[in-house]
Amino acid sequence: MTLVVCPNLAVDRVLRASAVRPGGTMRCRALQQQAGGKGANVLRALRALGGGGELVGFAAGHSGRLIAELAALEGLELRPLAGSGEARLSTVVLGDDGSVTRLYEQGPAVGAAGEEALLAAATRRPAAAGEWAVVDGAAPPRSSPGLYAVLCRGLRAVGYRVLVDAEGEQLAGALRERPDIVKVNLAEACSAVGEPEARCEDEALAGEAQLAAAGLELSRRLVAAGAGAAVVTLGAAGASALLDGREWRVRTPPVAAVNPVGSGDCFAAGLVLGFERGEPVAAALALAAGAAAANAASPLTGHFDVAQAQELAGRASVGPPGR
Repeated sequence: MTLVVCPNLAVDRVLRASAVRPGGTMRCRALQQQAGGKGANVLRALRALGGGGELVGFAAGHSGRLIAELAALEGLELRPLAGSGEARLSTVVLGDDGSVTRLYEQGPAVGAAGEEALLAAATRRPAAAGEWAVVDGAAPPRSSPGLYAVLCRGLRAVGYRVLVDAEGEQLAGALRERPDIVKVNLAEACSAVGEPEARCEDEALAGEAQLAAAGLELSRRLVAAGAGAAVVTLGAAGASALLDGREWRVRTPPVAAVNPVGSGDCFAAGLVLGFERGEPVAAALALAAGAAAANAASPLTGHFDVAQAQELAGRASVGPPGR
């Protein structure tokens, strides 16, 4: 069973609009409302792939109670922590022109006492052999810059192998605690180790070879900064990684992307589940890439067709960067 620690839970919504016009009035169709935040996406992807786990995070106020209700309806095992204020709303608007607009609230601050409560909840049970913990998502506003470092240290102390998916100062702090794997996208990697040596390419403008080279350089820098291993996802271009002492290039057959939000979370779920099952690195990377690509082909966040994910994983290209 995987433990997922996501401090800043949310109510996630996906809307469909004919077009997104700043300053205008838009009539939208609601496609989805669910317990959200990156951790919720990781857990639902784990369940879809045949795994299981538990999610821990803050769910404050009326919105927090809605998060708990939505999680229960979906069958997600959630251990919500109370807090002041209101849990955040995260909205994705899909335009008929193919655009994807993200509107993310920050969520409430939790304070020092809340951070201590989160650590206690996350580490209350020692890990069983081979269990992983995933620490992910944006930290609550005004969190101490070392929150994810403390979580990483505490989880490793009770026996978990730890994957971190974060950005900025939280990622930089976690790296000092030597997480087993860091799984981030290009922008998140750049926010912690992007300068001065590594290139930080724009996914929308750079070619696949440029993105792959940038991702590999950032993976090296993440490992040099403390990660036991690193994966940098590159959107439609796949991923670059430094895992098990080897450099990797990961690609899947192209899909018609509809909503890529949550694909990185599905990648993390597939990777951790592969390792928990004792699969070779290449097989775990293929499963992760298949789940991520299948998620992008769905209009819903953190949901995918399992058969499509498995088919894409079976056709994934996973090997040395120069192959």
